[in-house]
Amino acid sequence: MKIRTPDGREVGAEDIDFDVMKEDWNEYKLKDGTTLRVKTIITSIIRTEDHDPMTGDPTYIIKSGNMLRAIVPENLKRVPALKKSSGVEVR
Repeated sequence: MKIRTPDGREVGAEDIDFDVMKEDWNEYKLKDGTTLRVKTIITSIIRTEDHDPMTGDPTYIIKSGNMLRAIVPENLKRVPALKKSSGVEVR
């Protein structure tokens, strides 16, 4: 297949199958006491015919998504606004 690089060139490329070896969470403790847990999930790896001029390593394009979990202290939470129901009262 051919893909277009960020500089506009069109180069040959190949989808590379892969096995997940490990997908750990990165954890960040914020000054307000919140803990953020972030994980990057790779969905596709493409190897181009280009090579890094300094190392000679092939160039890869990675497609990914991020998963985020916030562990928030109780004092920072607030009660969610309740939506008014348009239902009928039953007695």
